[in-house]
Amino acid sequence: MTAQQATIGEVFSAGAEEFDRWSPLLWDPVGQATAQVSDPKPGERVLDACCGAGASALPAARAVGPDGLVDAVDLAEALVTLGERRARQEGLANLRFHRHDVTAWAAPEGGYDLVQCALGVFFFPDMDRDTAKLAAQLRPGGRLTVTVWEKGALGGWGQAFKSAVETERAWPGSPQSQQLARIDTAEALAAWLEGLGLKRPRVVRRDPAVPVTPTTAWDLAVGSGTRALLAGLPPAAVERVRARFTTALEETSVTDLDVRILAGTAVV
Repeated sequence: MTAQQATIGEVFSAGAEEFDRWSPLLWDPVGQATAQVSDPKPGERVLDACCGAGASALPAARAVGPDGLVDAVDLAEALVTLGERRARQEGLANLRFHRHDVTAWAAPEGGYDLVQCALGVFFFPDMDRDTAKLAAQLRPGGRLTVTVWEKGALGGWGQAFKSAVETERAWPGSPQSQQLARIDTAEALAAWLEGLGLKRPRVVRRDPAVPVTPTTAWDLAVGSGTRALLAGLPPAAVERVRARFTTALEETSVTDLDVRILAGTAVV
């Protein structure tokens, strides 16, 4: 496990409480949209990569039924624990959560029928190489489905957070944003899937309405990957960021999260 991957897992685990509050508002709708495009079928074996708390793994497990199996894999231990609890509450014995580096995950004999990854591939150390590893775990004719943010998504929220952080430190560039920028349009995502050697790519756009308040906006900031941008700041500085973030949201009248996602699917 690389230092970068360990940091990502720790960041999401540290924000698990806020992440959980956002599950019904954002993560679960995104996961449901992913599963609608990936279309898991009864009896199939599914790998849910970067599973978080199970937003796309849960609907996949319901769809494949008791004769199917879903392996849900994530580095964030606290999110995996949340997912396990949700699976138990639903009685989904066919859904197994694993804290593991999914780029080093070994497929069962015969491979998977479906590999899906919602809002995760751009966190990989090498998006092309590591997504190709996921595709290699598919049986012949299997499907890979990847969901990403569309270009411009979360714009008002993101700009408000960026402006607030920049009052305390320089805004760092991130490998995640650079990787995402390569696949954040329907055309680019389809071409990227083809470049991985997959066939018949299809991309579906979704834009669920997600209202946001200053309180829930801050929960998202500290309950997602952006939490890393606050790392190392003293508590007083973090509180100043929160206050300036709230002011920026109010001044720019941000009341909607502007969620736009692209779900691309293709066949081995």
